[in-house]
Amino acid sequence: MKKLFLVGLILTIFFTSCTSKWEYKTIIFKGTEQDALATFTSKKIDISNSSLNSLGDEGWELVDVFSKIETVHPNFGNNEYVTGLQPNVRTSEISFVFKRKK
Repeated sequence: MKKLFLVGLILTIFFTSCTSKWEYKTIIFKGTEQDALATFTSKKIDISNSSLNSLGDEGWELVDVFSKIETVHPNFGNNEYVTGLQPNVRTSEISFVFKRKK
């Protein structure tokens, strides 16, 4: 009898967890230019702890983080564009994907 009850409990937990419905939210933090020159500089991406904590208070759980890369300038090794060959990509934005049960 105990084994039958235990099997029933495990099956109930399994099917309840498999039928959960989720809602998703993606928040994108875009970088800002640090200077007005056309030189290669990184972008500043500012993410406050309070904004992430408020999402946690609302029941949102972080699922994934991914970044978007952009080309900064043509890289021809010409002094008019850059001084010598340099890397010409940088992170332009960071996306956070959250989920919570409906």
